[in-house]
Amino acid sequence: MADNNPRQSSSLQRKTFRVREMDCADCAIGLEHAMRRVPGVREARAVFHTGTLQVWTLPEVDESVLHEAARQAGYRLLPHQAHSRAEGRQLRTGKVVLASLLGIVAFILQNQQVSAWMFVPLYLTAIALAGVPTFIAAWRAVRQRMLDTNVLMSIAVLGAIGLQEWAEATTVVCLFAIGNLLEHLTTERTRRAIRQLMDSAPETATVVTPEGTHTVPADLVQQDERIRVRAGERFPLDGEIVEGYSDVDQSMITGESRPVPKSPGDTVFAGTLNQTGMVDVRVTRTYENTTLARLIHLVEEAQEHKAPLHHLVDRFARVYTPVVIALAVLLSTIPPLVWGDFDRWFFRSLSLLLVACPCALVISTPVALVAALGTASRLGVLIKGGIFVEAMAQVRAMVYDKTGTLTTGKMRVREVQCLDNAPPEQILAIAAAVESASTHPLAEAVREEASRRGLSLPPVRDSRVVPGKGVQGVIDGKLCRVGNAEFACTHLVQDMPLLPGAEEEEATQVWVQIDGKTAGRILFEDTRRTEAAEVVRELRRMGIGYHVMLSGDKAPIARRIARDLGLDEVRAPLLPEEKVQAVHELRKRFGAVAMIGDGINDAPALKVATVGIAMGAAGSDAAMEAADIALMNDDLRLLPYLIQLSRATVSIIRQNIAFAIGTKLLLLFIAAPGYLPLWLAVMGDTGVSLLVTLNALRLAKHRQENTQ
Repeated sequence: MADNNPRQSSSLQRKTFRVREMDCADCAIGLEHAMRRVPGVREARAVFHTGTLQVWTLPEVDESVLHEAARQAGYRLLPHQAHSRAEGRQLRTGKVVLASLLGIVAFILQNQQVSAWMFVPLYLTAIALAGVPTFIAAWRAVRQRMLDTNVLMSIAVLGAIGLQEWAEATTVVCLFAIGNLLEHLTTERTRRAIRQLMDSAPETATVVTPEGTHTVPADLVQQDERIRVRAGERFPLDGEIVEGYSDVDQSMITGESRPVPKSPGDTVFAGTLNQTGMVDVRVTRTYENTTLARLIHLVEEAQEHKAPLHHLVDRFARVYTPVVIALAVLLSTIPPLVWGDFDRWFFRSLSLLLVACPCALVISTPVALVAALGTASRLGVLIKGGIFVEAMAQVRAMVYDKTGTLTTGKMRVREVQCLDNAPPEQILAIAAAVESASTHPLAEAVREEASRRGLSLPPVRDSRVVPGKGVQGVIDGKLCRVGNAEFACTHLVQDMPLLPGAEEEEATQVWVQIDGKTAGRILFEDTRRTEAAEVVRELRRMGIGYHVMLSGDKAPIARRIARDLGLDEVRAPLLPEEKVQAVHELRKRFGAVAMIGDGINDAPALKVATVGIAMGAAGSDAAMEAADIALMNDDLRLLPYLIQLSRATVSIIRQNIAFAIGTKLLLLFIAAPGYLPLWLAVMGDTGVSLLVTLNALRLAKHRQENTQ
């Protein structure tokens, strides 16, 4: 029996391929069955929408064995990096159009009462042109001991030919071919999007060395090497700008519509477009580990995680198809023995087979999930599978990390307090001048506040950083110190204009000393995300009524931010394992809980939440791997959108399932007495499949309406 969690075994190897000739969802199931029968294969997962196959094998399994097993099943495996080209699309479309025209001509001739030899060859040619892919897929399924939609359709067509119902057989095969072609074209769009992602990263990089520059394959560039990217070129690797300034279009990674200014110290991503200036970049991730590579990998694996509704439909279809074939056999054999007229009852059994094809039911769930995953990804929201779309629709409580999630993690000056009626600007200017020697985040915040106020900084000499304490320097012959109380205060000043006690505990602070005398202090706060309070209010309006902050920061600081944002509960300070315990408790209280965070310390809690959401493409690798959803552009306003999209998707899936089953029951009721011709049975099946697909495409309209 196949291992349901093959990746849990460290002895297994995972091999990923692209697949040729995998033209339908049933084909993917057949390929999985073929691969699982190979000795040493523990699991196989084929994804029709992306044209990929993943196989988990024992180390001794040679890749050539997998290629041979796929070939015998009727498929061809290609390297994962190879493109699943669509050169056969125009030929396939032409065959379907030609077959339909031949069928129409043959039907006109037949109704002109001409000899059969004039129209029967046209019917047979049309059946061959349009039906060969279906017949081949049916033969593959039979060889794999499977009964799928292609088998049902082939039996019905061959039965109609046996009864010399030429028009019926041709109409059936042409309508089915048209339906498959539409599904193929829709799927090709998904595959094309992935190919565009793969093509976006250059295959070569310009490496800068002391001897000059030279071009090498991007996959040979090592971490910390320096590369040069000119205006108009794409970045081949993730890195940090070390020289130069530019505007970068990174919409494919983060969903941001405008170019982002980049300067030394800023992060850039592989595949993004350098628009305006030449920059030198220090490589931070090798070719196979770039954000783009991880994004492609996660997109391709998204279908691996099926939603519960999807599993339910799959299980139903596996039982449903054999039962329908058994009923058709009984209908074609028992009634003729009682009432005679074998042809009439056999024709009814063919109608039953066609009506009972579970196409619309089988695609009702995946087509909606693929639409949801695609529309979300275009906004910079990466959802790792359909199961998480459905889970988001059930969320009743939200859990937030503080630093980097509700706040930016960047400190800013909150207040400047002075003694002896000294102007705050004077104290701030002195502090900023002394802090010019420091790279500490608080020093940066002081300098930014001084710049924002337009202050002129006095000249400073003999600047020196005292690790763990502060910075000192000489201004106008006076020794000035900026740092903690122990460093900058000879004694605690009693007449400092203090804040109320509770708020003083909340504030991060540095003290300023001038010539041995305490002159004042500067209070800091973590910069809140401007959209955070609005997002919490919007989620409450949507029915998510409980919001909790879990933070490793000091309790007073966390409580202040939680109070400002309108959260219901705050727990701080917490270690990573304590965050996990808190999420477990909240799941017991509320059922479905979503947690959003960005750091390594958030990863364990993200994993145990019903849905884990990671902030940003530049977030920690651990958080990205542990999370089920990633907000690639750090925009919390996408949380309400996620809830809306998930609820709309689940609603559409339920509509599709109800519509597919209801229509089938109605058509079966009409087909049983013999009132439904074969062509109308196929039209009903194909029409329902098309309506189900169009209903799912409403999710794209949902995106546009909610992001304008």
